[in-house]
Amino acid sequence: MSGSVAPGDGIGWRVFVSHTSELRDYPPGRSYVAAVERAISACGHVIVDMADFPAADQVPAELCAERVRGCDVYVGVLGTRYGSPVRDKPQVSYTELEFGTATEAGLPRLVFLLDTEAAEVGIPPSRLVDQFWARQDAFRRRVQDSGLVTQAFSDPGTLGQLVERSLRELTEEHRRRDGGTSQGGQVPAVVVAGEIPREPLGFQARTDLLAALDAPGPGSRVVVVHALTGLRGVGKTHLAAAYARAKLAERWRLVAWINAGDLGGILAGLTEVAAELEPGVSQPDAESAARSVRRRLEIDGDRCLLVFDNAADPELVQPFIPATGAARVIITSNHLSMANLGAGVPVDAFTKDEALAFLAEWTGSADMQGAGVVAAELGYLPLALAQAAAVIVTQHLGYSTYLDRLRGMPVGELLRPVEAGQYPRGVAAAVLLSLEGARSGDDTGICAAVMELLAVLSAAGVRRALVYEAAQLGVLTADGQVGELPAEVADRALARLAGASLLTFSVDGSSVSVHRLVMRVIREQLAAADSLTPVCLAAAQLLDSMAASLIERWHQDRPAVRDLIEQIMALYESSPDSGADDALTRQILRLRWWATAFLGLLRDSTAQSILIGEALLPDMERVLGADHPDTLTMRNNLAADYQDAGRAAEAIPLFEQTLADRERVLGADHAHTLHTRGNLAAAYQVAGRTAEAITLHEQTLADRERVLGADDPSILRARGNLAAAYQVAGRAAEAIPLFEQTVADMERVLGADHPDTLRARRNLALAYQDAGRAAEAITLHKQASRDQESDREPSDP
Repeated sequence: MSGSVAPGDGIGWRVFVSHTSELRDYPPGRSYVAAVERAISACGHVIVDMADFPAADQVPAELCAERVRGCDVYVGVLGTRYGSPVRDKPQVSYTELEFGTATEAGLPRLVFLLDTEAAEVGIPPSRLVDQFWARQDAFRRRVQDSGLVTQAFSDPGTLGQLVERSLRELTEEHRRRDGGTSQGGQVPAVVVAGEIPREPLGFQARTDLLAALDAPGPGSRVVVVHALTGLRGVGKTHLAAAYARAKLAERWRLVAWINAGDLGGILAGLTEVAAELEPGVSQPDAESAARSVRRRLEIDGDRCLLVFDNAADPELVQPFIPATGAARVIITSNHLSMANLGAGVPVDAFTKDEALAFLAEWTGSADMQGAGVVAAELGYLPLALAQAAAVIVTQHLGYSTYLDRLRGMPVGELLRPVEAGQYPRGVAAAVLLSLEGARSGDDTGICAAVMELLAVLSAAGVRRALVYEAAQLGVLTADGQVGELPAEVADRALARLAGASLLTFSVDGSSVSVHRLVMRVIREQLAAADSLTPVCLAAAQLLDSMAASLIERWHQDRPAVRDLIEQIMALYESSPDSGADDALTRQILRLRWWATAFLGLLRDSTAQSILIGEALLPDMERVLGADHPDTLTMRNNLAADYQDAGRAAEAIPLFEQTLADRERVLGADHAHTLHTRGNLAAAYQVAGRTAEAITLHEQTLADRERVLGADDPSILRARGNLAAAYQVAGRAAEAIPLFEQTVADMERVLGADHPDTLRARRNLALAYQDAGRAAEAITLHKQASRDQESDREPSDP
């Protein structure tokens, strides 16, 4: 550990993470490896993982050992799989080689063993062992017998806590050994939210711009990082990411990265921040959670950072920016209009000198004249220069050879002029040349398929778990051959693409992102080759499969649900416009319906649900027809969203139209018709149209009793709704007997402790109270309180 500096001094260690693939794959949503990487980031250290390195012209065993020896700390997360044997040393796996190298190099070794006695570890039995299980059993015993203190884990949360605690204890030991002074007391927790990009290969820090981000300012300082020309690829996001990583290393209390491209991304990101800041505290909806973050930072925002990446609309971001306090807010945007929100930091392409220095440092070539020609061909754009340097280095090219290949790439009409200007022709060519380089010598055969998939999904990031799912479902074709592929193959492809500067890993390694300009080039190339539609259709089928598997367990992984919605809407934006009878159109329509369905289950993002629903409904009417049952359901749900948002003037006409259409198409007694009639009655009641509400409630109750039978739960709720309407109208003599009947029937049918029964009992108590029957009201209130204390369901995390 010679030369390493404790994190408290502002520089983190390089921590090598050794693991097998199932620990990165499972449990879905937040895997064991993701928990480890988040803990390492929270301690301010740098994550090193062999899965993130590009292919290299080097013997695998030598490369693996070199990476381990270049680190300061080894963290081994050992499951019950032995893993892949090393290609040139088949007698050992990569994980065993990594442990042996760390031992020989004298690195501190922190080893964590999956508890084999645990009843449930979140990994399918088929992935718990492999054909080398006997080797793994022997390896685990050798590790335990080596004198190391190993710790057991059976869930990601416990593992993350163990890793973070062990690293902090190691930090204190380092300080004591080197004569440093411990700060004593509890080390303040670091809250990390969102997918902060890792430093890309060849990244060149622009110290003047970083200093501008860190410049002092009064109170809550808002800095807007915007492109001077409006073009993409100048490095705005990576500049903000470098600042965020620096604040992680300095152990700021909060570092949050939020996709601000649309309202859904902003609300999802701030909801995650709220959950991290106040675990266990539930908010009524996503907007309330977002505003709670703002209020908290206005009160106590010292050493807290919010990054709103790729903001497109000032009106969407502004309501969530702290108006006072000491928080730091960074906004990156391609729109000059965003500059009015704070102090502007304009970012432009490299100067000629910066571009030459960048190429010389990365390629090692002293040919400044050749570098200058290449840089000019690429418009001095940092993104394109990074891709050029990667190709030059990995293929051992001279600048003139690279330039010939660049000019020979058939870019056609790619990257047509945008409002801000025109990209140099070489930019599109550089992207395609990088992709061609990544494909050449690709032992996985899926690099192109991975990039095509990522190019039509969210630019804010795609979870590795989704890429693994694509590999397992055969969505990623290996050299044109469709079939199931293991996660290790997907990891190798991702690593190669990262090495070509075509994608970036998040700090915790759980997701990857592709620059929007790269995505645009790939999509336009696919469109020119008439291949965009099949790629989008394959992505749509993948998301549809994930939606179907998530619907039964959505409440167990709300972040995964929000991410799925983000991917669905990104694919919708990426897909080509086609006719109503097109298979892709119908598949995307189904996915957008899935998005509204999941938002309805989450019940915390009404504004986003309305945005999606308002665009979806006319498309469903056009493609499916105005009378299609799914169209009618969408119209009913949009009206319900309006109602939840307090927009009764829009909800009531839509409910009225839906009711009339359902009576005509489905019949007056259909369950969906009865449901809409009850919704309209409730809307009338909220709007103060009590007489109309009572009439509809009475009709709904009578119809349900006639069609469904007396004890159907929907009838019990309808009876309670009618009783509530009577009470609002001052008709207590009719309300109380109906409430009493509702409570008695619910206790008999649903049980005394059912939430609907408890609610009905409280409503009856209020009715007694309004009628002056205080003794009966008090008795019921006490009973309801006792029931709530003993039978309250745990709130969602």
